[in-house]
Amino acid sequence: MNIIEFLLYLIYGFSMITMGIFAIMQKDSRVMNISLIRSMKYLGYFGIIHGISEWISMIIKLGIYSHINIEIYYINLTLKALSFIFLFYFGLDLLPFMDRFKRLRPAIPFIILGLYLLCFTWLIKIYGVDYHLSNTIFTTVAIRYFMAIPSCAIAAAALYLNAQLIEKTKSLQISQRYKNLAWVIIVYGFVEGLLVSRAAFFPANIINKEAFPEYFIYITLSFKAIVGFIINYLLIKVIDTFSWEQEERLFRLEQLRIAAEERRKLGLEIHDTIIQELYAMGLKVGYLAKYKDKGSAGDILEEIKESITTTINKTREFISVNVLEEIALDELKDSLEQLVKRYNETQGVKIELKCIISPYIEGTLSPEKTTQIYYIVQEAITNIIRHAQADYAQVLLEGRHDFINITITDNGKGISYDENNVEQFGIRSMNERAQRINGLLKIERLAKGTSIELRIPWEGALQ
Repeated sequence: MNIIEFLLYLIYGFSMITMGIFAIMQKDSRVMNISLIRSMKYLGYFGIIHGISEWISMIIKLGIYSHINIEIYYINLTLKALSFIFLFYFGLDLLPFMDRFKRLRPAIPFIILGLYLLCFTWLIKIYGVDYHLSNTIFTTVAIRYFMAIPSCAIAAAALYLNAQLIEKTKSLQISQRYKNLAWVIIVYGFVEGLLVSRAAFFPANIINKEAFPEYFIYITLSFKAIVGFIINYLLIKVIDTFSWEQEERLFRLEQLRIAAEERRKLGLEIHDTIIQELYAMGLKVGYLAKYKDKGSAGDILEEIKESITTTINKTREFISVNVLEEIALDELKDSLEQLVKRYNETQGVKIELKCIISPYIEGTLSPEKTTQIYYIVQEAITNIIRHAQADYAQVLLEGRHDFINITITDNGKGISYDENNVEQFGIRSMNERAQRINGLLKIERLAKGTSIELRIPWEGALQ
């Protein structure tokens, strides 16, 4: 290995590790609701592990530890495979439609890794400990073709699909940066996955390192190093832009809160003045109507009383409608926090509330839907406390781009479907409430406990 190749390996590993550290550091970001930020830790694990793997490749080429060359080589192959598994997981976690497979999603990449390691050790057992050192067919096919290329393709597809969602919120600059990141990862997948050593099978017999001039190794390593820095740069720009937009959203949210508070004050003022006054007048008129002689005066007073009652009802309706905030989702979150807090203070089941709200929601949440969701969650928690024999429950509120999803799980004995069970009355109530707001309620018995999932479309979602 000459000095140029050594420096390129060093820079490439450094760029990937730097990208990985930056990605992992975003776990405490102020914009954790962004799906990219929540998934970025897996991209970080990929970067760090892959960078270390490249440095080990450099050590192998330098021949520093030639007496344990096989051990180092096999450790390096395992790390390289693990790095692409984390990139694969990053793509799966970021895919917008994968939430419906959230229980299966974590298993898919590690099933692939398990199969790879099983075949890897099986070949060693049959052909000897140095098999993979002298025969690179399995590692080329498994790591490059079945891991590197698919993981880059899924990560790029996930970024592109998220870019399309972001476009609907008119955040064109962020959307374009997502797309740029997707294209960079696609090109990286081509270089990392297809430029392998020549072998007697397709496509390694056509597209391989040997098909290019000797100096191409420098271009490849240089490109990989640049890719690491480009990914880092684009991630920084995306997060900076999101932070700016988040501040704008917070400002608008504060303005809505101020307007809502003014409406509340107006409602209280109406209640304390107009309604109380009208109510007092109604009592007086009722008294006169009761003790007056029967005649036209009594009829007129009765009409006045009915008119006053109608006015009171209309005024109350005005208050109930107008003091509700337009930011109903935020109000729902606050209401659920108070509900969970109240239950945690008065009974023995530990209840945890988690809220994940997407910044690019397509619609709104009406007061009617907010109310029904609240009572469905309340009924579910009540059933857990009374019947589940659980000591832990979780309420997960997810504001996705096209729907709101609430999942309540517990670690109790699991739901019983006995028609005479009192639990069934609560389930019927939840189903009726879900149907009123065009929601879908799914109740599933788990290996330990029960899962209740409620999915509701937004009002006026963009098509």
